[in-house]
Amino acid sequence: MSGPLWVAWRGQRAQAAAIFGLLLLYGAAATIERLEPDLSGRTFQLAGLLAGAICLIWGAPLIAREFEAGTHQLAWTQSLSRGRWLAAVLAVAAAGALTATTVLTLVLTWTLPDAGGDPMAWPYYESHGPLPFGRSLFALALGVALGAVTRHTRVAMPLSVLLTGMSQLAARALREGSGLPFWSMQWTETAAYLALALALTGVAYLAIRHRV
Repeated sequence: MSGPLWVAWRGQRAQAAAIFGLLLLYGAAATIERLEPDLSGRTFQLAGLLAGAICLIWGAPLIAREFEAGTHQLAWTQSLSRGRWLAAVLAVAAAGALTATTVLTLVLTWTLPDAGGDPMAWPYYESHGPLPFGRSLFALALGVALGAVTRHTRVAMPLSVLLTGMSQLAARALREGSGLPFWSMQWTETAAYLALALALTGVAYLAIRHRV
């Protein structure tokens, strides 16, 4: 990495370390679950927390913190457009979110390799296939958009977690009444998350573009 990407990575190392620490906890929980069958399913019940952590730790402070500290002004005066600046910080954050999701998916697949007869049961459904990746990118974009619009981490962080949790509950409710098979529902829901992530990225860009 070089240029804006390198600067973005240096500014996001703390977030990456925090998410890595969370993944270690997931790994420990999965190991305990494998050794103690009576605890089966506990790790999956916590799987949805990764999206909340991504929006809370990585997404919400990403832009809001720059506004609060005033460091965005330095970036915008270094022959770097606001669009390129946003693209660089988002690229690093998205790579980190996708990497964390990949690791968690591997951990959960190791813990629960088969559907146990019901692939639509939410612990299995929400930790397999492309859905976790779309959900993570949505959570990241939601946090970034809220941070860019509110410009305050103390406002964006709790609000992003609340909305991420509400979106997961809404998705479960819609899923139950859809009647679609596993893979059709997986791709449909993932596409919806990605479309929302793209729209939220546009909101963040507009908020940054109109920032004086």
